[in-house]
Amino acid sequence: MFLSNRILVVTSCTGEKLHKPIDQLVFDDFKNKEVLRRREEELLEFKERADEMYTGSQHLALMSGIKEYRQQGGDIDLCIISAGYGLLNEDEQIVPYEVTFNTMDSQSIKRWARELKITQALQTKIAEYDLIFFLLGDKYLQAVEWPLNLDRNQKAIFFAGASSRTRILNWDDYHVLTIGEKEAKTFRYGLIGIKGYLFAQLLRNIITTDIDQKWSTIIDRPDQIRSFILDSIASTKQLELFNETSDSEDLLKFYSEMFPVPDELVAINCIEEPRFFLPENDDRVDPNYEFMTDFSEKNRNPLENDVYAHQIFDRPQFDGLLVSKVNIDSATKQKNQLIEELGLHDFYKLPREYPIMGDCGAFSYIDKDVPPYTTEEIMDYYHTLGLDYGVSIDHLIVGPFQKDENIRNQRYELTLTMAEEFLRMYRERKELMNYQFHPIGIVQGWDPPSFRRAVEHLIGLGYDYVALGGLAREQSEKIYEILKEIAPIIPSPTFRMHLFGVARDMRTMEAFHKLGVTSFDSSSPLRRAWLGTGHNYHSLNGKHYTAIRIPEAKETSGRVKKMLQNSDEIGFAEYRRLEQEALGALRKFSEGTRDLDSTLEAILEYDKILGEKREVHEDMYREVLSERPWEHCNCNICRKIGIDVIVFRGNNRNRRRGFHNTYVYYSQIQELKKRWNK
Repeated sequence: MFLSNRILVVTSCTGEKLHKPIDQLVFDDFKNKEVLRRREEELLEFKERADEMYTGSQHLALMSGIKEYRQQGGDIDLCIISAGYGLLNEDEQIVPYEVTFNTMDSQSIKRWARELKITQALQTKIAEYDLIFFLLGDKYLQAVEWPLNLDRNQKAIFFAGASSRTRILNWDDYHVLTIGEKEAKTFRYGLIGIKGYLFAQLLRNIITTDIDQKWSTIIDRPDQIRSFILDSIASTKQLELFNETSDSEDLLKFYSEMFPVPDELVAINCIEEPRFFLPENDDRVDPNYEFMTDFSEKNRNPLENDVYAHQIFDRPQFDGLLVSKVNIDSATKQKNQLIEELGLHDFYKLPREYPIMGDCGAFSYIDKDVPPYTTEEIMDYYHTLGLDYGVSIDHLIVGPFQKDENIRNQRYELTLTMAEEFLRMYRERKELMNYQFHPIGIVQGWDPPSFRRAVEHLIGLGYDYVALGGLAREQSEKIYEILKEIAPIIPSPTFRMHLFGVARDMRTMEAFHKLGVTSFDSSSPLRRAWLGTGHNYHSLNGKHYTAIRIPEAKETSGRVKKMLQNSDEIGFAEYRRLEQEALGALRKFSEGTRDLDSTLEAILEYDKILGEKREVHEDMYREVLSERPWEHCNCNICRKIGIDVIVFRGNNRNRRRGFHNTYVYYSQIQELKKRWNK
């Protein structure tokens, strides 16, 4: 493959510059084109090419390698992400300035990078190249809205800190060579400049033999970059330094995925498709809700009238339902009567082919010394309700209960004892009681070895389906380490393992599946619809948006009463007017009869009297309105209610948005299944 002019390096601007006049450009100068033009004329004597202007250690080391590479006949292009100018080609003429993303917060970076159109420019730029190398710190990585779209034969390779991996490794053909303090210390080079130094070493290695052949090797095997760099260092540094570093597996670690699973660690049961169970928490909406008037029939019976997500879509957006005993215990008398009369499947209007799993809801009794249920009671409960899977009783080992060794060990042993009793009683009573549910033994733990011992114990008892509990709030890295410990002891291809409360991005779940997880559950996609900001509306391309907050203006609302009491300037009538103006503006915007800026202003006026974070919301609202993601979604909810799906307002909008998020997540799971089956 001939790769001339097909290699691009993307680096960042530096604070150090060739010239530093007293009156260099500042942030405000870049906000107005006329001001910028005038100020550049004033600084004309200091104008330089971009690749010559920057004199920071990373840039100088990088340029040293590029110049050597070009002298040997190599072709390579460079562009620079500037916090003042945007994306610069190396030969563009610029004047000195004092603006950096490193001093901005995340929201300011995002806002200003959009003004500079950095992502659009970079997307256009990379189209010409086979290999794109990014030498960017975390703040400059935030200036790009990832992912950039890559063609099938393109590769994006990042020289970045280990903490930046989560920002990068969510897409195919994205790779990371981790570089940080350890590399700087080992190679005796400053931390700020180490990325440039190591990339220069890569180029020096490439020019020692056939250039095109080396680049072809990198395209086929990006991980070879590490050995090429080490080979280069070995030829230029003392032999003892190379020997000291090349054997270190923790040095210059290369990742093509966040959680790599080598072939020898793939669990023997991962031949089964992963299954997603959706926790049930009375998530219903009124199918006859009037969005224009916010009207819902007050005298309706929600248990009979309202619908679940799986009734809105053409088919359920999950593989099974999870019902916790605590939710049944706290249900109304009428609900319990209906469940008793109909059974769970008919009560939830769920087709029989979709299994229902039951557990005890351990978070509800986390503060008790022992669980409030007996094994016999739980087994009768599973049997009476006609559940398909029943989970043994457990006691959570999280937070303070994990730190106290005595409590930790007590809960660990109690959970194992309960699982042992559960399986023994199940076997003794199965034929007599005609049990139809399948037993699942759950384990708790606090580190990889403790989880492994517990799973090993349950396998020894004869369980063919186990569950890991207490991990819902753990970092994916910890779960990954736990699963790596368990994968080698999985006894057969038909063995199943469930993760309670854990639903992460698809690449993470794919790794977990390879390590033996065959089913998992989470209400996170649903609940994010109304929790926090930034992640309320999910799109199929992986991007998340903030929902636009327009709470109902009701005189009976505690929030409204408090606001009116604290304000002498606004009465309820004005409050109501601003609310209706915001809603009306959104509808006209959706119809195409009102522009974005005036729509946004109407929304922010209402935001202002609510005491919301107007400046933060403005950027987020502008993003969702300008991109109109609901128009690109084919789910039944987005097609039916349109822009109302991104309005943060009451159960009937918020929960529908949650249903949409679940649809998106399950669609991604379906794609994962297709890939796995291939």
